Amino acid sequence: MPSLKEIHQSKIDQLIGIIEQDVGSSVDGSNFELWATQAFLQASNDPPTTDELEDRTVDGADDLGIDLYFVDEEAEIVYLFQSKFRSKDQTVKRQELDSFLKAPVRLMPRDSLRDNSNFALLEFAQEFRKLMRRGFEIGSIYVTTERATKQIERTISAFNSEPLVLPEVGEIPHYATIFGVDDLLSASISSAQPTDTQLDLQDWFEGADANGANRYLSGKVDASELMRIFEHHRHAMFRLNPRGPLGVVKVNKEIKSSLDSDIDRSRFFFLNNGLTAVCESFKVVDDATKTVDVRDLQIVNGCQTTWTLYEHQLRGGSLEGVALSIKLIEAAPSDTLSSQISQASNSQSPMKDWDFLFGEKEQLSLQREFERLEHPIFYELKRGEQRFIRGVTGKKTTIKDVAQAMWAFIGYPGEARDRLRDIPRLYKLENSAYRQVFFEGVTARHLWLPYEVHERVKREYKNSPPIVAPEAGQVNRRLHLVWLIGELLTKALEIEAFNKIDSGSLSRVSANIDEWFPRSYAHANVAINATVQQHKDREGNLTVSLRQLFRSPQYYDHYRSSLEDVAMIHGFDDIRSAIVGEES
Repeated sequence: MPSLKEIHQSKIDQLIGIIEQDVGSSVDGSNFELWATQAFLQASNDPPTTDELEDRTVDGADDLGIDLYFVDEEAEIVYLFQSKFRSKDQTVKRQELDSFLKAPVRLMPRDSLRDNSNFALLEFAQEFRKLMRRGFEIGSIYVTTERATKQIERTISAFNSEPLVLPEVGEIPHYATIFGVDDLLSASISSAQPTDTQLDLQDWFEGADANGANRYLSGKVDASELMRIFEHHRHAMFRLNPRGPLGVVKVNKEIKSSLDSDIDRSRFFFLNNGLTAVCESFKVVDDATKTVDVRDLQIVNGCQTTWTLYEHQLRGGSLEGVALSIKLIEAAPSDTLSSQISQASNSQSPMKDWDFLFGEKEQLSLQREFERLEHPIFYELKRGEQRFIRGVTGKKTTIKDVAQAMWAFIGYPGEARDRLRDIPRLYKLENSAYRQVFFEGVTARHLWLPYEVHERVKREYKNSPPIVAPEAGQVNRRLHLVWLIGELLTKALEIEAFNKIDSGSLSRVSANIDEWFPRSYAHANVAINATVQQHKDREGNLTVSLRQLFRSPQYYDHYRSSLEDVAMIHGFDDIRSAIVGEES
């Protein structure tokens, strides 16, 4: 029989294989940190792109044990992440965990950070203090391949049950958790086996639709019973939920408030909307104990409730007497009815993110087109869809990443950074940001080009970071580089805008990208450096001022002017020739 260490090592090996397929390279501390953090946040109300996470990295000297942070404005939570990647079985170090858990207190006093050399951390500390005064919660997430011992679990439990008092603010809500190998595997592996389970219900009754084609059960389930099932199956229970397995939205605050109140906790059944679930089949096996065998249980509405109950339990909260309603419908996951139930049951709550778009015909068509490109890309419309739902691997992008690259490319780099959620929020309106990105006649080839430019910019930026510093975050400069390269391209093709490009030119430009990208990147980079320097000469080396320079549309003409100067001084004919191609 394999030992605990051997079992854990086999899981680490499995996880490394998955990450290598996703990132396209060997796993190290840096790409594990981003991958694991994104796995945890993949189904928050507005999950961050990899760029956004990189922009929130504070890892390095004087980081106070924090590697990365993420602010969920909707849920009013500040997530602090510490990441530890070990390719061989090791246990979580108590000293490292303790240092991480003390980080919130150490972020507060300005005097204690006076000698801190970590510019990114100092910038975050200012934001952190403001958020604490606004009453935000803290989530301390230790993402790791290390194994948590019983002592570490007790440390986490004690931290969650004790008050956290911050200087100048007082007691604030908080929790910590180890997001380990089992959690990471659960968040990333498509469940080849259905989520079969036994479910104990109370006060239930059985029925069927008018045609008798689909049976259902309606009843009451104890929260402890739901947690038993969730701890066993985890994310696999939410394959059909458009919000994903770890939905974090503002409504969770209301659920949490009910659980924290002795009176409301006993009335939870009346205060909560309960769960809607589908299954391939169910069978009542014991009328006396009301035990039901369920084949492939899928919760399509109730993700927020399930996760909040789990967090409450993590904090050491009681679930005694907590019950909620459940409606279980016999409809196989492959059945159209399952999808209809999922969409209908979730339309009652405000979905203000990219989940709106996962069933749009236009997006489904683009997904198929991306898979038919010369070098296929999985265009993920729903969080975790590639591996978690379809069980496939390979190069992947998301609708959010593609939309951000395109919006920057066509002339909106600041908006692509700060107003990206306008795209799904306003997608039904004419002349909206959505229609700017997904214009009439858009194809996967149109979207691929800005996305590929963005990917190449990221690689160039990583290999040769700019000398001019400090700046207002990596993402802002990179998106401006993408934009100015798009400006060069439209000028070379002598077209009014990118959406006016004809299919022949689009094919040639895409095929010639190795020829024209290096010089275009160099020109765009020089133009940005010139604009930054001019701005510093006028305004002084002010971080706030630089932040505005990289985010406000009022400075766009400054960049365009610099780009014109660069093209005039360094020449443009070679770029034009490479972009247009020999046929011209």
